[in-house]
Amino acid sequence: MKKNIFLIGLGGVFVGLLFALATYDGIHRTSTDKFCSVCHEMRPMTAAYENDVHGGKGKTGIKVACVNCHLPQGNILSYIGTKAKNGALEVGIHFLGDPDAIDWQEKRKHRKDFVYDKGCINCHTTYKTNEAISKKGKEMHLHYEKLLNTEKKIGCASCHAEVGHTGLRSTLNYYKPEYKFYDGKLDKKRDEVDKKLTEELEKD
Repeated sequence: MKKNIFLIGLGGVFVGLLFALATYDGIHRTSTDKFCSVCHEMRPMTAAYENDVHGGKGKTGIKVACVNCHLPQGNILSYIGTKAKNGALEVGIHFLGDPDAIDWQEKRKHRKDFVYDKGCINCHTTYKTNEAISKKGKEMHLHYEKLLNTEKKIGCASCHAEVGHTGLRSTLNYYKPEYKFYDGKLDKKRDEVDKKLTEELEKD
């Protein structure tokens, strides 16, 4: 009897470890910027990211993963839960919906809802004391702190409009112009951006 209980327990531990390993591997594989660019509708965001300091274009060459900014940090359950929910929604839209109908320019107005401040502050720890920040910047950071936990709360992305995605509005226009006047006139620029993006992704 004791031997059976031991074997069952041992089997449970083994299955648990396999499940944990598979979960970790799945999270890791679906957390790269290359994975995020698999869907064609994400090409403009990825192109703007590759052109940003957070995408490795800075002097330090540091590259921040998409999930560092777009998923909650500090709580593994919240991280996995949000990742699963967003993943299911995005896969559903990609395969069952009409991703080309998404109005990304409209979504940019709600950018603070898609960027988690904790991810910014994990790196920019001295945002309140950094002497390199302008006087106006320091005032805005104090304003940000003042509004925390209130109904008027703002996020880092509220002011840093294209953080992580340099030239995002223009890039989106290359793929899907905001105004009818530009229809067909930005195709060459889009092809240039797309070619450069493909080359960047092939390097990784």
